Amino acid sequence: MTLSKLKKKQRARIKSLPSDLALSSRLMEQGFVPNSLVELAHVAPFNGPLAFYLHGTKMSIHQSLAAQIHVEVEVA
Repeated sequence: MTLSKLKKKQRARIKSLPSDLALSSRLMEQGFVPNSLVELAHVAPFNGPLAFYLHGTKMSIHQSLAAQIHVEVEVA
């Protein structure tokens, strides 16, 4: 599953980042690190960005980027 497929308030653990090294590095600088816990906070209308809670901060990324980040959904 990818970050772009999460439902609102659904939590997941990051398993892998995009294979593009520059893109992965930028994501890691923002806190999207493998094994980190993320939660979908908000979906902007009209194919806008997705906002996630990550390390106590709300971060937004474009849906096409979120589709490249593989996650494993956390079971409550």
